[in-house]
Amino acid sequence: MKDGNWLNTDTLEIEFGIAKSTQAKYRSEKTIPYSKIGGFIFYSRKKIYEWLERHSFEAQGVIDG
Repeated sequence: MKDGNWLNTDTLEIEFGIAKSTQAKYRSEKTIPYSKIGGFIFYSRKKIYEWLERHSFEAQGVIDG
């Protein structure tokens, strides 16, 4: 787990800005990829990046300020 490939709930919140309550909601909805070992939740960094890519969209236009 110390190789940087896995994130716990705290690290996911800090690095990706996904609140723990939102993580729990996504897990219950089977929306976000995760592993559970005993009572511990882990996220594969690679799978989180892939998940974010699948849930991204391109902007339709540019708005000038």
